[in-house]
Amino acid sequence: MRLQEYFSLTNEQVAKFEKYRDLLLEWNEKFNLTAITDPDEIEEKHFIDSLLASNYLDLSKGRLLDIGSGAGFPGVPLAIAFPKLKVTLLESNGKKVSFLNEVKSQLGLENVAVVNGRAEDLKQRDYFDFVTARAVKQLNILAELSLPFVRVHGLLVAYKGSSAEEELEEAKSALRKLNSSVKFIKSYELPISKDNRKLLVISKTKPCQKKYPRNYSEIVKQPL
Repeated sequence: MRLQEYFSLTNEQVAKFEKYRDLLLEWNEKFNLTAITDPDEIEEKHFIDSLLASNYLDLSKGRLLDIGSGAGFPGVPLAIAFPKLKVTLLESNGKKVSFLNEVKSQLGLENVAVVNGRAEDLKQRDYFDFVTARAVKQLNILAELSLPFVRVHGLLVAYKGSSAEEELEEAKSALRKLNSSVKFIKSYELPISKDNRKLLVISKTKPCQKKYPRNYSEIVKQPL
């Protein structure tokens, strides 16, 4: 693994990433967890991509909610790299939840909690320092699903591709209604494939109205 070329990780942490990769490949034979099955691509496009946010944000501690965690990205890599960061993985798919629980158990991730559910059912309003989302809906929908659970002056960290600016334009109204604004946008390249990525970081300035988030069907039918 080349992770230590890019991040300050112990040998024990690298071993956990190797075990995570092996579990991902093993479970992927039964369930569709990822379309990426080459070990080197898993390292770059899942692990390295997940960790690159730490180049721009201090993720060494605090409370982080990973919405729509899927196979655990970016939440699990961040939990491995930052053992003082308390990470909640939120996922509605039961098979993926089973996988995440297996990863937590096999890797001994005591700083991880796995929750089987949907964002609009969460009770922890204004609670998390960070909410992350990778490949989860367009921003005008994601904003309502995530920002009510970010503490005031906390951050929504959205991992995006080439559509980031377009999504941001469509989400202006939603961000305004959710008392939030763009803190910064970072464009970066993955180190090997040179794929382009964008990180949208959004700050919450005061609590959201209690009517948000609405039911998911309402959010999708009529985004803010």
